[in-house]
Amino acid sequence: MSTLASPSLTARSELAAGWPTVLAAALAIGVGMMGVGFYALGLFVTPLQAEFGWTRAEVSGAATFQQLGIFLSAPVVGRLADRFGNRTIAIASYLATPLALVALAETGPSLTAWYGLWLLVSLAGCGTTPAIWARVVSLRFDAGRGFALGLMLTGSGMAAILAPALLGPVIAVQGWRTGLHAIAIVIAVIGIPVSLLTGRGERVANDRRERGSIEITRKTLQIALIGFLLGVIVAALIVHLVPMLVDRGVPPAQAAGVAAFIGIAVVFARAFVGWLFDRFHAPRVAVLFLTSPVIACVILWLDGPAIPAALLLGLAAGAEVDMLAYFTSRYAALENYGATYGAILGLFSLGAAFGPPLFGWMVDATGNSDLALACSGVALVGVLVLIGTLGAYRTSSR
Repeated sequence: MSTLASPSLTARSELAAGWPTVLAAALAIGVGMMGVGFYALGLFVTPLQAEFGWTRAEVSGAATFQQLGIFLSAPVVGRLADRFGNRTIAIASYLATPLALVALAETGPSLTAWYGLWLLVSLAGCGTTPAIWARVVSLRFDAGRGFALGLMLTGSGMAAILAPALLGPVIAVQGWRTGLHAIAIVIAVIGIPVSLLTGRGERVANDRRERGSIEITRKTLQIALIGFLLGVIVAALIVHLVPMLVDRGVPPAQAAGVAAFIGIAVVFARAFVGWLFDRFHAPRVAVLFLTSPVIACVILWLDGPAIPAALLLGLAAGAEVDMLAYFTSRYAALENYGATYGAILGLFSLGAAFGPPLFGWMVDATGNSDLALACSGVALVGVLVLIGTLGAYRTSSR
């Protein structure tokens, strides 16, 4: 099967036959920890501040524990998927996650309990992340793999759009505890049927035509480093965009409106970047798109227009997870895809857990965001070099 030379016809035929797999994976991720589980978190900040007197930083610290849960669980669940398939893991996770959310809804005034229960929710949701769903799609698609992965990851983008619109009124009228119950119901109602309808997931035999394991290992470690650095930098820039604009004198409501452009760019970039991956050498496409946050750093450092900066950050956020999933399928051993991508996704989540606090510490230490932006831009240039030196794909693609 030709992967790059004339992909259009083969890619279309793959999508015609495999679209249910893509749709199932998109729905599964949309109601998972990297979908509604992440994008709904901000809705609970104000109600919990009002009820318990916690600071904004204390409430939002739950995001760090959520990302730590993904870091701890993704490599394990990916390895289990390689060995046993994805269905059992997914069903168990979509059963356990609602139960953990119900327990979270009983949180009292203990901040420690709030953090600990979010870590529990994240661990319970280990089978709802791309760690296993990207594996399902990668094994089903070859010529159209990039586009299929991009469509799959639009599930999280749609969650970013729908979660505030649908859950916001529920929380405003009936309280944050009811909001958590609503999320639990959505996860169970959508996640369990999708998991039951999804195939077990094929297991891949070793392909002796692939290049030496040393070369594969080196490139896998290189991708892992890329993922970690992107998690640190892009998450920090996105989280601190609104505070940076407020520091510049932009009203908070207007700054939040600017941040909404990130979501628009994310949804666009997910599928478009994947489509380009199927037609051009993926590292070149990635370098092109990941130049965008470097430009965003320069714009923000110069106090330039905020909306273009938000759009550029959104392009990067839309490209990064798709890129990591695709790189893993083309450079690492496919028979170990779940474990390898799980480890890479875990390191990406680890970076996302500590990047925003690190950026905030630099702002606090210097009194402004100039140094943090400069360091972010320089580090991103280093990431571009790492991506640009990945070289040719491994010999076989299946």
